[in-house]
Amino acid sequence: MPYNIGRQTVTILDAPLVAGPYNAQTRDWERAIETVVRGCTIDVTGSSETQNASDQTVTTARLDLPPRAVRVTEWMRVRWQDRIWEVDGVPADPEMAGALAGQVVELREVAG
Repeated sequence: MPYNIGRQTVTILDAPLVAGPYNAQTRDWERAIETVVRGCTIDVTGSSETQNASDQTVTTARLDLPPRAVRVTEWMRVRWQDRIWEVDGVPADPEMAGALAGQVVELREVAG
C-alpha cells in the first residue's frame, strides 16, 4: 500500500495506574488519555489462527510514527480502524536512528 505511507491516523491510549486488589497496581483503561497522531504508517505484518478448545486469532502490525510524535511505551495501547492493539515488546528508541527518525512500534491484537 504505497499510497498510505504517512497518511494514516492512530490514537495512542495511555491508562493511569490505580490501586487494584491485594495492593497491586493496575491500569485503568476506562479512563485512558487519548492522543491522536496523524502522519503515521501502519502495516499488518502477519496473523495466526489457533483452533483448539477455543478459536483465537493473533494479528501483528508495525506502526511507524512521524518524528516528534508522542513517545509510545510498552504500557500503552493503540486504536486504529476501530480496533485496539497492544504494544508488543519495548518500542525502539527513535533518537538512536537520528533526529529526523520517528519511533517504530510493534503491535499485536488477540481476538477470540
